[in-house]
Amino acid sequence: MEELLQAQLDAQRAGEPYAVVTIAEASGSVPRKNGKMLVFSDGRTLGTVGGGPAERMAKRDALSAMDAGENRFLRYDFPSLDGSSCSGRLSVLIEVLLPKPLLVVFGGGHVGTSLLRLAKPTGFRALLFDDRAEDQIPEAVSLADRFVRVEHIEHDILTAELPAGAFFVLCGHDHAVDGEALAAALQKSPRYIGMLASRRKIQSLFAKLKERGVTQEALDFVHTPIGLDLGGETPQELAVGILAQLLLVKNGKDSRVRL
Repeated sequence: MEELLQAQLDAQRAGEPYAVVTIAEASGSVPRKNGKMLVFSDGRTLGTVGGGPAERMAKRDALSAMDAGENRFLRYDFPSLDGSSCSGRLSVLIEVLLPKPLLVVFGGGHVGTSLLRLAKPTGFRALLFDDRAEDQIPEAVSLADRFVRVEHIEHDILTAELPAGAFFVLCGHDHAVDGEALAAALQKSPRYIGMLASRRKIQSLFAKLKERGVTQEALDFVHTPIGLDLGGETPQELAVGILAQLLLVKNGKDSRVRL
């Protein structure tokens, strides 16, 4: 049991989806009356619900449940050896545990800090990258689930272990660091990239990235101007507009709406 609990904790920390398969009811001739098994998205399992056909079916259905993002309660009937009747029945509960989406904020300034304050209550885990020391941006660091100080910005972000489908918000303190962060973010299989910048700044950064071989299609993926235009100018108002756009993407809606 401790091994299963530790594996679940490790998966949650790594942002890895998994399912818990638990024997809820068992009758007749079945491999086990009690049991629990973890099924991971790559097909790995830990624990057992009896092995054999029952376990193979449970694993198959757990992977399907993860794809659908929903829990399931299933019954498996096992025929007698002569096929004349049911010799056993196994009922399993499949609980799907999907990680919260990861919000990667580059820049712990006023806008970044305001966004981090909103992230957790709306269902995001938050990772903060900044090239400044922790004591220079203490509030932002305290609001993030994890803080990583980067020295070689593009390299450090590229080599960081980040899941595919992360949400990137780039709001650093100058052109150079934002450009490096954007170059890295484009290579991390993101679900969203937004950059806080003036049109002139964006044109300059995009031109440099094109010289490096970045395609226009990739650059078109970047949301800039970032966020929904709510008419405000304060960091707090900008953060609300950014969060609204993040939620549109997270929930499968049109993120390019301009109010």
